[in-house]
Amino acid sequence: MDFTGDAGQILVHLDLKGAPPRLEYLRTVLPLIKKWGATGLLVEYEDMFPYQDELCVLATKFAYSKDDIIAFRQLASDNKLTVIPLVQTFGHIEFVLKHSKFKILREVAHSPMVICPSNPDSLSLVCAMVDQVISAHPGIQWFHIGCDEVYHLGVCERCKLRMEEENLTPQQLFFHHVKALALYIRHRYSTVTPIVWDDMFRLTDTPLLKESGLGELVEPMVWHYVPTFHLPTNLWEKLSAVFPHVWVASAFKGATGTRACATSVAYHLDNHLTWISTLQSKQHLFKSVRGIALTGWQRYDHYAVLCELLPQALPSLGTCLQVIHKGAFSPEVHQSVSTDLGFRSPLPLNPFACEEIPECSFPGSRVYQLMIEYAFLAADCEKTVHNDSNLTWLNDFNVRRNFTNPVYVQPIHSSATQKLEQVEEFRKKMSAALIDIFFPDTVEEWLGCHLQFHLDKLQHLAQSAARQMALAIDAEEDVLPVND
Repeated sequence: MDFTGDAGQILVHLDLKGAPPRLEYLRTVLPLIKKWGATGLLVEYEDMFPYQDELCVLATKFAYSKDDIIAFRQLASDNKLTVIPLVQTFGHIEFVLKHSKFKILREVAHSPMVICPSNPDSLSLVCAMVDQVISAHPGIQWFHIGCDEVYHLGVCERCKLRMEEENLTPQQLFFHHVKALALYIRHRYSTVTPIVWDDMFRLTDTPLLKESGLGELVEPMVWHYVPTFHLPTNLWEKLSAVFPHVWVASAFKGATGTRACATSVAYHLDNHLTWISTLQSKQHLFKSVRGIALTGWQRYDHYAVLCELLPQALPSLGTCLQVIHKGAFSPEVHQSVSTDLGFRSPLPLNPFACEEIPECSFPGSRVYQLMIEYAFLAADCEKTVHNDSNLTWLNDFNVRRNFTNPVYVQPIHSSATQKLEQVEEFRKKMSAALIDIFFPDTVEEWLGCHLQFHLDKLQHLAQSAARQMALAIDAEEDVLPVND
């Protein structure tokens, strides 16, 4: 598949529902993204968009301002990058349905994931969201309306009644909502084409998909983030029978673990190589493959903790962009991206195998280096807390009975105290590196999710050892009974 020249868009996905970067950081990164071959940005604002009026509750404390959006668009324009906004309008709409004023629109009362397609206020709400985002992005050609992983369909009483009265299946309920929104966008913004994630089409029979009327209204984006594909065998034939144009989506980060801190370049490189070979064999089925979006997920959903941060994933992004742009991975590509990022040696394709911290210099390289250091530190913390010495001489069973040997407890205390000091020092370094790029809530969250866990266990171990040493109780021949 040739993505050079005008043959197709190469989009970089910015997932702003977690760890949204300051605009100052994007100012340093976008020129690199452009240099590596990107033609545009797929921007998933979520709660970082400055929603107004009745939607103002959706905007988070550190949401970008209207002026920020204008500055961002100008920054993208300066780097000749088109902007395609993405707003979830069906599934993964937690950032909306978590608010009390919108809970009534949930398909399932206890879940904020999916909006009810049979409540007329649902369409009004998502149309209002789309209106505000499109108005902030004049001149756009595409608008991504999400609609992936709509796990709850036809569950609420309103939907059940509608399906019975209109003789609809849950899948048809899905189609009706997507079609209504797509028609709204097409009629109000005649130059804007909606894009939709493909996964809700995958198990649909071709005749039903044709009957949906979506073929001329939306363009599907087929997403798959693994090195070895497991898509339905007839997917491409099915989609091409309905949709003349198609997009695809790969991943440069955020696809290997909900709490991952470091990105395997090799894993994501293989994903892109598989996409290249897949498109080479399937592109003839369509009038056009519009392009590819390199997704960089920052959370698995609105409630999930952060996965890999953007700065530490730049080596993966640069490599994957160049592979898509060049059509293959080569020593020249490897060296070119390494040079762009200031690596003294070729950038590691597997950071988990690093024996030392790589020397490099690029926007956010300190975060990249500290994430690799964190991998070493986290492993050391686990060894400090969970080892045979602790389980033997500071076992909870014996601690509850104050039946411990100070000769062996003292080294445990020293080791835990020393490791605590190392973690505290690392916290200071990571905090300083993160605050230059992210807002305070991101810094607090990352430290809270990834460091506090180790600090708590080490503090408990050190305090337990200190108490046992302070007691200085003579060892008894028998285990003392517990006085609960």
